[in-house]
Amino acid sequence: MDPTQPESQQPPQPPSGQQGPASPSIAPGVGAPGVRWVLVRAAALGLLIIISVLALVWLASIPLMSVGHVPVNGGSAPMDTIPQNQPVTSPTAAKPVLPSPTIEQLPKNSEVYITIQQKDLAGRVTIRFDSGPGKSMVKDIEGRLTRPDGSVDSASMDLLAEFPEVTLQGSKSTDRVEVFVRLLSGKTYRVIDEMVPYRQRL
Repeated sequence: MDPTQPESQQPPQPPSGQQGPASPSIAPGVGAPGVRWVLVRAAALGLLIIISVLALVWLASIPLMSVGHVPVNGGSAPMDTIPQNQPVTSPTAAKPVLPSPTIEQLPKNSEVYITIQQKDLAGRVTIRFDSGPGKSMVKDIEGRLTRPDGSVDSASMDLLAEFPEVTLQGSKSTDRVEVFVRLLSGKTYRVIDEMVPYRQRL
C-alpha cells in the first residue's frame, strides 16, 4: 500500500451476525385500498344519479299518458272528444229556445176573450176572437207565431167577420204564440204569450 495515497474510507461493517438498519422499500400494492374506495364511491354516486334521472323521466311521463282520456265512473263509456275544425251538427229534434212568456192585462171593462186552438196535423194554429166586455174598444187583434228556427208568421183578424179568427202556419214541434190587442186609444197590449206543442193524433 502506498503511504502517499490516502486510504479509501469504507463504511464500517456491522459485526458478524448483525444486520444494519433495513432500507425502506415500497411493497407492491401500498395505497391500493384508498384508490379502490374512491372508485367504489364514484361508481355508487354515478348509479344514484342514473336512478334519479330515470325516476324523474318516469314521473314526467305519467301526465302525458293520461291526456285525452276521460275517467270512467260506474262503468259508463268514456265521452268522445270533438276534434278541432270539425263541424258540430245540431240534433234533428232540438228543443226550441224561446223567450219566457210575458203578458199584459187590459184595462178594466175592456177585457176580451181569445181562444187558441190546438194544432192540426199540418201544424197550423187557429186564434179565435170570442167577444168580451171591451169588444167595442178593440181596433185590431194580431196573432204572431214564432217557430223553433226563429221564423215568424203573423196576421191580423177581420173584426167585421161573423167569427173573427186567424190561422197561422206552425211547425211540427213547439211554437210560441202571441196575441196583441190594440185599443181605440192607440195602446197595444200583449194579452197572450204561450208555447203551443204539436200533438200527433193517432
